[in-house]
Amino acid sequence: MIVKYSRISLCLCIPGLLLQVICIALLNRMAINALGQNSFPSPMLAIGLEGGILAGNILLIIGLSYYARAKGYTAFLGLIGLLSCLGLLILALLPDRTIKPQ
Repeated sequence: MIVKYSRISLCLCIPGLLLQVICIALLNRMAINALGQNSFPSPMLAIGLEGGILAGNILLIIGLSYYARAKGYTAFLGLIGLLSCLGLLILALLPDRTIKPQ
């Protein structure tokens, strides 16, 4: 495994996943509150949270692209990040194809 790419992927994947989870949780909480109070949530806040989800997904995909490169695969395999945590699991289970010194 190429350590440089592995570190970059870690620095991008963790914030991407956290941003997705936090924005989804806040958006769900906002929707539940709106249903209980018969009021509409702020559209700008909802758009901002959806933008946060998108930004988190982009960070995750870029991070997984670096992780795929660290394991010796093409960076396009990072698109498996569209599956979010499942994509991370799939990439983690792929065998390492980099040349190991003997």
